[in-house]
Amino acid sequence: MAFDSHERVIASIQKSGRQQFRISLKDFNGVTKAEIRVYERHRDSDWEPTPRHIVIGRDYLLELVEGLLEASALLKSEAA
Repeated sequence: MAFDSHERVIASIQKSGRQQFRISLKDFNGVTKAEIRVYERHRDSDWEPTPRHIVIGRDYLLELVEGLLEASALLKSEAA
């Protein structure tokens, strides 16, 4: 899928010392979508995008967030 170089980073979430999730808004063929991508830090300290990512259109974003919140609540209750 071709995309425009326009990107707006919304959040960076540290996954480990070498990896982080980045949530951004990007233009994909003229349509703005949310992307969650894993970035890795290499020896030279530069963050590089990996092939691991998911692209979510605006019609599915709220439902995905609600599902993640439910998963988080279930994981917390199982840990208690």
